[in-house]
Amino acid sequence: MSVSTEAHETDWRERLARKLEEFSDRPRATTSRGRFEAAVGWQAELVDAGLAAPGWPRNVGGMELGLEDQLDYYRMTTAAGAPRHPCAMSFIVAPTLIVHGTAEQKARYLPPLLRAEEFWCQGFSEPGAGSDLASLSTRAVREGERYRVTGQKIWTTMAERADWMFALVRTGPPGRGTEGITYLLISMKSPGIDVRPLRDAAGGRHFAEVFFDDVSVPVRNRVGEEGQGWSIMRTSLGHERATAFLADEFRYRGTVDKVLRLAIDRGYSADPLVRQELAVLETDVRAIATNSARALDAVLRKEDPGALASINRLVKSEFEQRLHGLALRLTGTGAVLGTRSEGAVEEGRWSYGYLMSRAATIGAGTAEIQRNTIAESILGLPSHRGEGSRAPSVTPGRPLVAQEKDEAVLRDVLASMIAGCVDTESVLACEGKPAAMDVPLWHRLVEFGLPGLAAPEALGGGGSSVRLLLAAVEEAAYHLAPVPLVPSVIALEILLAAGADDAAGRVVAGCPAAFVVPTDDGGWIVDGGLPTIHGSLLTGAVERVAGAPVAEIFVVLAVDSDTGELVLATAEPPDVSRTDQESFDLTSTVGTVSFAGAQCSVVLRGEPVDVVIRRARTRAQTVVAADSVGVANRALALAVEWAGEREQFGRLVGSFQAVSHRCADILVAAEGARNQVLSSVDLAEEDSESAIASDLAAAAASTAAVTAAEACIQVHGGIGFTWEHPAHLLLRRAVANQSRLGRPEVLRDRAAATLLDRVPRPRHVASGIGTDERRRT
Repeated sequence: MSVSTEAHETDWRERLARKLEEFSDRPRATTSRGRFEAAVGWQAELVDAGLAAPGWPRNVGGMELGLEDQLDYYRMTTAAGAPRHPCAMSFIVAPTLIVHGTAEQKARYLPPLLRAEEFWCQGFSEPGAGSDLASLSTRAVREGERYRVTGQKIWTTMAERADWMFALVRTGPPGRGTEGITYLLISMKSPGIDVRPLRDAAGGRHFAEVFFDDVSVPVRNRVGEEGQGWSIMRTSLGHERATAFLADEFRYRGTVDKVLRLAIDRGYSADPLVRQELAVLETDVRAIATNSARALDAVLRKEDPGALASINRLVKSEFEQRLHGLALRLTGTGAVLGTRSEGAVEEGRWSYGYLMSRAATIGAGTAEIQRNTIAESILGLPSHRGEGSRAPSVTPGRPLVAQEKDEAVLRDVLASMIAGCVDTESVLACEGKPAAMDVPLWHRLVEFGLPGLAAPEALGGGGSSVRLLLAAVEEAAYHLAPVPLVPSVIALEILLAAGADDAAGRVVAGCPAAFVVPTDDGGWIVDGGLPTIHGSLLTGAVERVAGAPVAEIFVVLAVDSDTGELVLATAEPPDVSRTDQESFDLTSTVGTVSFAGAQCSVVLRGEPVDVVIRRARTRAQTVVAADSVGVANRALALAVEWAGEREQFGRLVGSFQAVSHRCADILVAAEGARNQVLSSVDLAEEDSESAIASDLAAAAASTAAVTAAEACIQVHGGIGFTWEHPAHLLLRRAVANQSRLGRPEVLRDRAAATLLDRVPRPRHVASGIGTDERRRT
C-alpha cells in the first residue's frame, strides 16, 4: 500500500486539524447520494494524507497510534462532523485479515477497502441461522484448488453494492456446531450469485437475501485453515474494538445533543417526564463511554475486554431504541407524517431513525441472545439448551475487567478482613437494640487506613486516589459492614475542603464522624431548617442524621443568627444531645442531633462555605453511590449462586431464561453504575461536567442497587423473603442510600436541567405541543 510518509510523523494532530478545517469550509451535500459520494472521496483523501485507520499497523496502511491518540483522533473527526467510512462492514473484516490473512490477502484487499474503492458485505445470517449462527447450512465443497458454494444468506447489508462478501460456510458435516465452519472471501461478481433486495420497515433497501448456486471460490480466498472459521470470525483487534466503542460514544454524544435541541424546539424542555427520559439517555451514553474506558484499561494491560464488549453491545442497541423512541415522541403530532412528507419534522429523520432502530436489538444477535451470552458465558449460569454450565469469565459481583494492581490487592484484603468479621445473625440481632456499630471491625478498618485512605499523608492519611477510596467503600457495602464508614468519609471530605486539619486528622485517626444537615429528596438543604449559631454557641435540631448515634465528631452546617451567613462548625459530645432513631437499614445508624447552646468550634463562614458544600455534595453523592454499587453486586452474587444451585421442575432455575436474563440485567446495571461512579471522580472538581456526572452516577447506582436487591429476593423465591436470609438487608441498605442524598428522579431532573441550559437557545421556538408551548397558550 502506498501511504504518505507523513503518516510516520508525530505531527498527525496538526495535519488532521488542518484537514478538518479545510473540510468544514466545504459545502455539505443535501442528498443521501451526495453524502455517500462525499464520504467515499473523503476516505481517499485521508489515505493520501496518511490520516486513515488510526489503529491499524503501519505495514498495512494504518497510523499505528496508541490508544490515547486514537481516542483524540475520533474526538477530532466526530466534533468536525467528518464522514465516517461509507462501508461499516469493511471494519469487521479488516481486523480479521490483519490478524489471520496471508501477506497476499492483506496486499490485495486492505488498500481498496481502506480507500472505499471496494465495498464489503457480511455473509453470516441464514434463514435458519440468525442469532443461532452455529446452525448455518450454506455448504462449500472443495474440488482441487476451488470451493463450490451452495446455499443462502439473508439480511445481508449492502449486498447490492458490495464487491466482496466475507462469509462463513460449512465445510464439515451437516448439523449444528462450530466445528467444520470455514471463513471465505467471495467475489459478489461470481457466476451463480443471485442478490434479491429486501425492503426494510423504514422503506429502504439496505439489505438483501443472497443465493449461491454452485459458486466457485478459489482456495486462496480462504482466511485461515479450513474448519477454523468460527474462531477466526470472533477475532477482532483489541485496540480497534475498544476505540471503536468510544468512537460510537462520540457519535451518540452528538445525537443526544440533537435530541436535547429537539426537546427545546418542540416545547418539552420543562416537561418532568421528558426530562427524566433525557437524563436516562445521558446516563446511557455515559455508561457506554465508561464501560469502554474500562475496556481500554484492560487492553492497555494486554487483557481481553470481552465481557464488557458483550455488555456494551446490549446497552448500545437498547439505547438506540430509547433515543429514537423519545425523539419521535418529541415531534408531537409530526409523528403522523411519513418520512418524506411535506412538513415532516427535521425532514423525517426521527421517524426514519425510529423504524430503523428496531433492527438494533436484532442484528448481530438479538437482545435476548446477548442476555443469554452474558448469563451463560460471563456469569456461568447453566445453559438454557441443557448444555451444562461453563466457568464464569469473572466471579459474579467482582469487576468485569482486571483492576490496577493496587485496587485488586485492596479489594482482596478488605474482602477477607470484613467477611471474616460480619455474619448475618449478628446484624439481625441488633434489631430493636440501641444503635451501635461493630467496634472491633471499625478498629480493623482504621488500622487498614480507612476512612482516611485518600486523605493527605501529612494528616496521617493514605494519600491514595479517590478511586481506591471508592473501591474500599464498595467492598464494605458488599459485605454489609455495620460501621459508619460512609458518614465518616463524607464528614472528612468537608473538613478537608474547609481546611480544618486538626478535626480532619482526628477522623483519619479513627474518630467516627457525622455531617449534621437537614435533607430532602434533593439532598442537603442549605437554605432553611439549619441550626443557628451565635458566637460559638449552637441552637437547633436536625433529624435523620446518618451515623449520629455513634459519632464522636459532628460537622455542623449552621446559619449565623446575626449576619445570616452560612457557618461550618464542629461539635462533640457531651455538648451535643442525640436521640437514636430506628434505622430502616440494620447495618447503619441514624438519629436526631440537638443543640441547646452547645459549645462549638467555627471552621469556616461566609461565601467559602458555599464553595465547600458544593464540592462536598458532589463527592458525598459519589461515596454513597459507591456503597450502592457494592450492594448491587452482592445481590448479583447471591442471585447467581442460588440460580446455579436451586432446582425446580427438574432443572436448575438459572437455566430458565426468565431468571438468567434477570441476572444478566442486574450485571449490566451494576457494572455500568460502577464504571460511571469511578469515572466521575476523574473529572476536575471545577469542571462543569463534574456535578452532572455525579448526579447521573448516583442516580444510576442507587437505582441499580434497589433493582438488584429486589431481583435477588425474587430469584430466591420464598427463601429470599425469610428474615434470616441477607437479601432483605441488601434491600434495606439500598433503599436507605436512595433516600440519603437525593432521590434518583431528582438527581436526573437536575442533570437534565443543566444539560438543557447548556444547549444554545434559538431565536424562536418552533410551534409544538410540548409542555412549554401549552403553558404559553
